[in-house]
Amino acid sequence: MIQPSEDRVFPALEDLLSYTSRRQQALAANVANQDTPGYRAKDYSFQEQLASVTMASTSAKHMMPLEDTSKTRLYEVETEEKPNGNTVDLEREMSELTKNGLQYLTLIEYLNQKVKTLRYAISEGGKV
Repeated sequence: MIQPSEDRVFPALEDLLSYTSRRQQALAANVANQDTPGYRAKDYSFQEQLASVTMASTSAKHMMPLEDTSKTRLYEVETEEKPNGNTVDLEREMSELTKNGLQYLTLIEYLNQKVKTLRYAISEGGKV
């Protein structure tokens, strides 16, 4: 039987994977527009996202539902403005793309491990 906290893992992973996908799109758009006059670099905050998926417990054995993670907001990155009004810092963007990619891969690996555990429990659970 899935424990109360376990049934919330997959929705939380789905939300975090969706978040990393949106962030990847925003960072890629920044790189694509690095020479576009007046373009303002945008990003999402991972710390804000993590704070929105924390679980509050009412007891040691019960968990509250996850908060809605779709409340994340895109913000303008505070970087130095170029003479053409563009605020994309390519070094920052490449670094953030790498970190975001690693976060995505970590989430995928965790999801794979959860699925393997469930498969094992299903196939071996009835054997005595």
